[in-house]
Amino acid sequence: MFKLSEEQEERARRLHKESIIVDTLGPTALLGPQYTTNMLKVAKELIEERTPLHTIFGKLEHLHAEEIIIGKSDIERELMESSGVSAMHITSQSLSGPVSGGTPEAFERAVAGIAIWQRKFDSLDYLVKATNFKHIQEAKHEGKRAIIMGFQNINHLGTDLEKLQWFYDLGIRIMQLTLNHRNYVGNGCLERGDSGLSIFGVELVKRMNELGLIIDVSHCGDQTTMDAIEISKVPVIVSHSFSRKVFNHPRGKTDQQMRALAEHNGFLGVLALPFLIADLSQKKASLDDFLNHLDHIVEVMGTDKVGIGTDYTGAPPEPIASKVDEFYGAIGFRKEHGLLSRAVMEGFTDWRQWPNITRGLVSRGYSDDEIKGILGGNSLRVLKEVVGGWWG
Repeated sequence: MFKLSEEQEERARRLHKESIIVDTLGPTALLGPQYTTNMLKVAKELIEERTPLHTIFGKLEHLHAEEIIIGKSDIERELMESSGVSAMHITSQSLSGPVSGGTPEAFERAVAGIAIWQRKFDSLDYLVKATNFKHIQEAKHEGKRAIIMGFQNINHLGTDLEKLQWFYDLGIRIMQLTLNHRNYVGNGCLERGDSGLSIFGVELVKRMNELGLIIDVSHCGDQTTMDAIEISKVPVIVSHSFSRKVFNHPRGKTDQQMRALAEHNGFLGVLALPFLIADLSQKKASLDDFLNHLDHIVEVMGTDKVGIGTDYTGAPPEPIASKVDEFYGAIGFRKEHGLLSRAVMEGFTDWRQWPNITRGLVSRGYSDDEIKGILGGNSLRVLKEVVGGWWG
């Protein structure tokens, strides 16, 4: 792990405070919208004890839900304020519905998830629903936290492109074309084959361009990723990924894909999942591993097209043994991909340690302007361009 001088520490604190920090995939699963009275009581006690977040939510998962409430929660407030993050892109099963299938239930579940989040925006005075750039600026100025809603899959659309308008009107601004599996649009990164966008997928990209919906290819297969970048008339994003050259895993992006992304003025947010940034059979993951990915991606794409999409809060809770196979099958990962690894990343074992990322950027010699761009300015540039006047 890096060490900073007193002068560097002060510089990192200043940059973290001044910057509009955007996590292009925050810990959605740990900002779940439904809590019980008992869960809130337990969470408050654990937070006061400075318990690691992954431990807090591991305990909460095993509490029996009797009374569902939507209201003020110390969980989100403590999480967001400690991190210093100004805006966060969130996606979850509560928003995107079941991973597989384009059933009516998937659509209903997606709408229900958005409705629950809307109730949160209405009841939590420190959260702001961000559908334009002004919302993010105002949130930063007022000391609030902006949430950008998105989907990690499009199965809830079926093959009805008219639903894109509906979701846009409900506040969705980012959509990932595929998760890990194949769907109507194209292939996920963990499919057996590697075909590109389908005919329907091409039409979807065009329609998303027209509406000002941001195309995310984080979990897309290689050819689907390249097709989307080439066909889209506006920049495409990779909200959360890493360099396949630095760590060889099919979930990562190749230098070829990153160069194409940069040539089309796109953006890549570097994730912080230990099992995707380092070979855990050889070493423990640390923030230095994360920074190695970021440095390489910057070398390929340039400092103005890279940001951070952590997708991480800490080690996941111990899975229920009988549910492991079901879990893997649902999301497309296989056991060899190490998803359920309980490893943590030194220097970023908890999302509240976000300031360490800024410290890491200082340690790697980035300038103030480069750091402000990586922390949030670069992602906001794409949001402004793609969504158009709404972000002006």
